[in-house]
Amino acid sequence: MSSQLIIILLWAAASTVQALSVEVVGRAEIGNSVSYSRTMALEDAMQRASLRAGAQVSSTQLMSKGVVEQDDVRIASSSRLSNVEVLWEDQRDGLYEVAIKADVSPQAMCPASTQRYRKAIAVAGFGLANPTEASMGDLHNVEQALPRVLVNSLNDRGAIHAFDATRVSLYQNPRRAPSTETAQQRLTTSVALATQLGAQYVVSGVVRSLAMVGEAGDYARQGDSWLTLMGFDDDDRRRQFVVDVFVHDGLSGAMLFQRSYSTEGEWTAARTARPGFASPKFWQTPYGGEVRNLLSGVIDDIDEVLRCQPFMARIVKARGHRLHIEASAGAGIRPGDTFKVYRTGTFYNLDLEPRTELTDMATEVVVKQVQPQFVVAEMQLTAEHLAIQRDDMVIAW
Repeated sequence: MSSQLIIILLWAAASTVQALSVEVVGRAEIGNSVSYSRTMALEDAMQRASLRAGAQVSSTQLMSKGVVEQDDVRIASSSRLSNVEVLWEDQRDGLYEVAIKADVSPQAMCPASTQRYRKAIAVAGFGLANPTEASMGDLHNVEQALPRVLVNSLNDRGAIHAFDATRVSLYQNPRRAPSTETAQQRLTTSVALATQLGAQYVVSGVVRSLAMVGEAGDYARQGDSWLTLMGFDDDDRRRQFVVDVFVHDGLSGAMLFQRSYSTEGEWTAARTARPGFASPKFWQTPYGGEVRNLLSGVIDDIDEVLRCQPFMARIVKARGHRLHIEASAGAGIRPGDTFKVYRTGTFYNLDLEPRTELTDMATEVVVKQVQPQFVVAEMQLTAEHLAIQRDDMVIAW
């Protein structure tokens, strides 16, 4: 008798890594021990709460001669619970019920990652979709000041080496970015910037809105006289902050991460004040405080996404048993470290769009020297024997 095992894995992941406060009711049949039934009901409630943030659905089918003999479906969650509070508990219809309230957070994407090298990233300038919205408070410098906040904060964490490329813009029309950028444009802009700075990834973005909330915002661009005539005062000074953040791979130009963030807060600066974005006076406003909190979440997300990516560095010279690798001493590489070697190539999809392909050469190199701007490594076979050349890669997973 021949059998066939088919395993299907489906992921239903949460759309955000932020904690979600939920209220659920767990149930269990009442048996000989009420305390045991209560424990089981509490476990049921906690499992239901965990599934709110993310679930893994595993389906296993065992077939014999085209007939399904076994069909199992299992659901598991890798979420974390915190601040669990029992709201009420009761016994009814032979069931013990427990209602809880808890904060649920999806588990980190790669919690077991032990990769320790600092990845080099280039943070480009952010586009401003509607420059007129930056007039109040003179926030036009947001295109460079915002990404510089990201650069400084990411470098302070120590896991990433961020380069300041804020004077470079990847998008000609910020209002339509990145949808109007073709695959080839993404390839040339992000890859060119990454190659120029020796970066592995490129972070960019677009500030979608700095508008005042409500009708007062519509008239704010026309001057204070209009506000007075229309009866608006300084009480309604809420302001929006909406930003899109993108992370591109510096080797292929592919987008690895895209997310939109939004918040709003009270803009308490005087109408004639010109604090600019990210200045001390800007951060002192309630609006600035909300923006600071939002950017903290942006930094967490970028840090998490890049932490899950492998460390990659370009081979800039290959001769004999020796390779020169474009990686700085600040990446944390030490003599004796080993890397796998991958050959880079290009193939074309059905739409004839180029795609970068990495081929495992099944060989390792050992680091012998670490210079300030490059690394020297050696391998057993020669580069000529393996056809390893400039722009091939070394990778640590």
